[in-house]
Amino acid sequence: MRKPANSCGFRGVYIDIEGIKHGYLFEGKFEESRTDFDEFIITPTFFNAHTHLGDSIAKDPPYMDLVKMVGPDGYKFQVLRSNSSDELRRAILEEIEIAIRSGTGYFLDFRESGMEGLKIVEGINRLIPLGRPRDIEEALKMSCFGFAMSSVRDHEIDLLFSLRRIASKRGIIFAIHAGEMNCEDVERTVELKPDLVVHMNRCPEMLRHFMEEGIPIVSCIRSNAFFDLLNPAVYRTLASYENWLLGTDNGMLFNPSMLEEMHFSALIVKNDWAIFRGAVYGFRIFEKKFKLKKSYIVFHRKWNFRNSKNILSTLVRRASLSDIEAIVEPPVS
Repeated sequence: MRKPANSCGFRGVYIDIEGIKHGYLFEGKFEESRTDFDEFIITPTFFNAHTHLGDSIAKDPPYMDLVKMVGPDGYKFQVLRSNSSDELRRAILEEIEIAIRSGTGYFLDFRESGMEGLKIVEGINRLIPLGRPRDIEEALKMSCFGFAMSSVRDHEIDLLFSLRRIASKRGIIFAIHAGEMNCEDVERTVELKPDLVVHMNRCPEMLRHFMEEGIPIVSCIRSNAFFDLLNPAVYRTLASYENWLLGTDNGMLFNPSMLEEMHFSALIVKNDWAIFRGAVYGFRIFEKKFKLKKSYIVFHRKWNFRNSKNILSTLVRRASLSDIEAIVEPPVS
């Protein structure tokens, strides 16, 4: 794969959520052309809408249920406590490098461990950290893009409502997990009026409460599969929802590569366009709030795309690192 480029030109087929076009990519901008060039497939880089990258320090743990793995004082938190901040930062940087090489441009990372968790990722490019305050005093000291809480069952409800108010006052986002195991934590989540909800895979009867409000919902389908919590009917309902996003969840379970997440998710959802949209639409939702810079992936057609009958489906189901010719960044102004 060529090194990422700030100034280069590629003629090819451009795939975006608005459709498939033909044209020329030059210096980080796609210009439409009337001539069909199909040597390259060009897409926006992917947006990973939900990660916990810190626990990638302990990859591929034993199989266990959700509560034992990531519940309060579960396996994950024992791992985090047993490693130094420097070790956790190194693991995070390694995971980001893996994902960036395969076209993932940004990571909405849910940090744990209060202020200490945020300090670990200070200055890391492409990572958008959301903090998890342990109390109001800590929340007031935090400088971050938002708050990201686990299920309402894990926190005092008064704390959550206070954090929701602080987030609204500051103009930062309030995100929370809900409906991953069942519906027991969803009604109180609805009352919190979050800006982003993760999972909802096991509570189909409450999906509409968030969809009607236009609240983005993030599915982490490989993670759901790991914990035996898959629910294809929910994902297929969400496939018609414009603000449906995809994430990779815990770094200990899977690489934060959106290519890999798309490959698996496509088999479950069976809607390639919705899967692609879920992998890139986070940029459109958060571009202005987080001041993101759009970049592009250039795929060469000489390998997996060579005999493709549907380039979008090939991208979603099988494109790999070997197909990436370059990652093109916008020009430096």
